[in-house]
Parts: sequence; structure tokens; C-alpha cells
Amino acid sequence: MAQPYQLVIDLGTCHTVAVVRRDGQAPRPLLFDGSPLLPSGVYRDERGTLSVGRDAERLSQLDPTRFEPYPKRTVDDGVVLLGDGPTPVVEMFAALLRRVLTETTEGTPKQVTLTCPADWGPQRRDILRTAARAAGLPDVRLVDEPIAAATYCVEVLGTPIPVGGCLLVFDFGGGTLDVTVVRHDPDGLRVLAVGGLDDLGGVDIDAALVGHLGQLVAIRQPEVWQRLVNPRTPGEQRDRRRFWTEVRAAKEMLSRAPSAPIQIPGSDDAIHLTREELERVAGPLVDRAVDETRRVLGRAGLATGALSGILLVGGSSRIPLVASRLHARFQVPPTVPEQPELPVAYGGLLVGWPTRTGPTSPASGPSGPVSAAPYQVSPVTGTGAPFGVPVGYGGGPVPAPPAAWSPESAQPRSPARPPSRAC
Repeated sequence: MAQPYQLVIDLGTCHTVAVVRRDGQAPRPLLFDGSPLLPSGVYRDERGTLSVGRDAERLSQLDPTRFEPYPKRTVDDGVVLLGDGPTPVVEMFAALLRRVLTETTEGTPKQVTLTCPADWGPQRRDILRTAARAAGLPDVRLVDEPIAAATYCVEVLGTPIPVGGCLLVFDFGGGTLDVTVVRHDPDGLRVLAVGGLDDLGGVDIDAALVGHLGQLVAIRQPEVWQRLVNPRTPGEQRDRRRFWTEVRAAKEMLSRAPSAPIQIPGSDDAIHLTREELERVAGPLVDRAVDETRRVLGRAGLATGALSGILLVGGSSRIPLVASRLHARFQVPPTVPEQPELPVAYGGLLVGWPTRTGPTSPASGPSGPVSAAPYQVSPVTGTGAPFGVPVGYGGGPVPAPPAAWSPESAQPRSPARPPSRAC
């Protein structure tokens, strides 16, 4: 007989993550083709069948016009044209949720949680619920992503946030930047201020690096670069996508190494990208993210240095420059989990369920005050939740903040750029 289990799905712009917990067992992430990250892209074939994840990425090499790499960015569009077929956004979301369910293999979950941005209003949340029903999940609860991340920070990483203290959740993903101030009230965790940039994410850093490296390729092999910039055949389109993939992989390698090789498709040559180059190219984009963070803190009524902690989540937060710039600007060493893509999903599992600090409600954190003192957490191995290795922690007095944030008080964000199917 299949055991009942809890399921949390974090449907992200570039990747989707899911975590399950069965009774009496430690939580674990679902694996998609051996990875906890399921690419969120959707491909529609000539018959109208939707494929997602790596299958969709592979099929997109046949016809890129039938591929939507970032469905979450289209949440307000209603319908997206994939090839010659109009595709409702709800259907794209539902296809991703069905793919997650296929990996659970045993039975129906007794509770399903979907995470979403804190500034999503009723209309966007209804789209997510409708997609869940279409995927066979009639009863789901929604948890704000920053609340889930903050719960993970307190419950798993052990970050002490005193009552009245504030945690900055800096969610730097592949497609967007979300910045949220979360306050620890006596009755739990509350969203105090929300901001972000819909036109800034890891793909934008990739684009800047492609432009930088393209100058070198254009000097050495102008014909090859022209094929990569203006592909005219399916083979050239595949080379273009392969070059972007090479650049993205090199960027990720530079979080661990001082330099990384990049193979130039269509030639036998390779070029090298150094961490110094990455920081020079990505610096202006990271500075935009830091400036947006300052604006969000201003809306929350917090002065520089008044934060109890900074938590970095999202794959792009792995770039060392992100933590160093935030530390320099706000004088608080950020906490960076080992796998920054996973805390939102793991935190969604903890919100509203009994934990080592006692029962919590969907909008609350640990009961009672927690001391704020410097700490150090060592990595933990095993099959349980992905414990992080914080860069550090900074405490300090927290001034009386304004009332909790609400959707009605939200500030306008930068407009989302149109989804690009070229990269």
C-alpha cells in the first residue's frame, strides 16, 4: 500500500523544483532525469501535444518557434503562440505540474503546496490554482516564496531572527529578481515589503557574456560568429543554442574555479572566460540588483545595517560577486545555501507543519523570540534537507518597522521583457 505523502512544487521561471515527504521519512527533492531541477520550458508539437523539461529543450532544436522557455513570464498573457498553435498559459503550467506528478510514482499526495511570488495578486494565483486542477490536483494551498525561504532559513539553517527583526530574502533566479523583507512578528513571519526586477536574471548575465565573448569570436572567426548571431538553418540554430549553453556552463563553473573553457560550435577552437571577466561584465547588472534591494529596504523603512540577516536563493545567487556586493552595501554578510535553488521548495514543506520548534501556521515562523548571535553552520551530508553553509551572519538593533506589506501597497516593478526563444 502506497504511503501518503506531502508535495511542494516551486514553479520557477527557468526551473521547477519539487520536494516530497512521506510519513516517518526525511524530505527529499524529486529527480528529473537525475537532477532536482526540471527546466520549465514547454514545447508544442504539430499535434498540439505539450512536452516540458529537457524533452522540450531537445525538441526545440527542431523548431524553436514552438518552444516557450519561460512560461512563468507569460502568466498575464492568457494565450501564447507556440508555432501555429495558440496555447493557454494554464495548459503550460498544468503540463509542468503533470510532469512533477509522474515522478512521485506512488499514490496521490495528501497535501499539495504550490509556492508563488509574494506580489502575485488574486488573478495570477487563480491561474495557478486552475492549472493545478487541470493537472489533477483539485485541492492545493499557496505559500508565498519569501515566506517559504525565510522559514527554511530559520528552521533548517538555524538563523536567529529575533521578534521584530527582519530578514532580507534575495531571490536571484534565472529569469527574474525578487527582493522581499520578511519580519518576525510575535505571531510568525510576515512580508513587510516586496520589490524586484522582471528584466534581470541569470539569462541576462548570460546575454551580456555572450556579447562580450562574441567580440572575441568575431575578430578571430567572423564567419562563425555571423552564423551564431544570425542562424539560418536548423543546424546553425542548434549551434547558437549550444554556444549559449557553453557560456552558461562556464559562468556556473566560475563560482568554483578562476577560469573556464568555452567551445565555439562550428569550429575546433575554444576560448577561456575568467572570473575577472565575469565580474567586469556582470558588475553593472549586479549593481542594478543591489540598487533595487536598497529601494525595497527604503520602502520597508529600514536603514542600512538594520537587517538581522540576508538570505540568497535562486541559482544566480551562486555568483560570488552577488554576495560580496550585498555585503559591501549593507554591512551584513549574506547566507548562501549549498543548493540555492532548493530552499523555497523545502521551506514550503515546513510552513504550516510541525517542526522542531513546534507547530506553525501558513503565515508564521517559529514561536517565541530567538536570540540573535553570530553562528557557524557546518555542512551536513545525508538524504535529508539540503543544509546550507552560511557565508556569515550579522545582527543589530532593529527599528520599529511599518505595517506589514499587502498587495494593495505594492510598488510597480519594471516591465517584463518579452520572452526570448533565441537562447
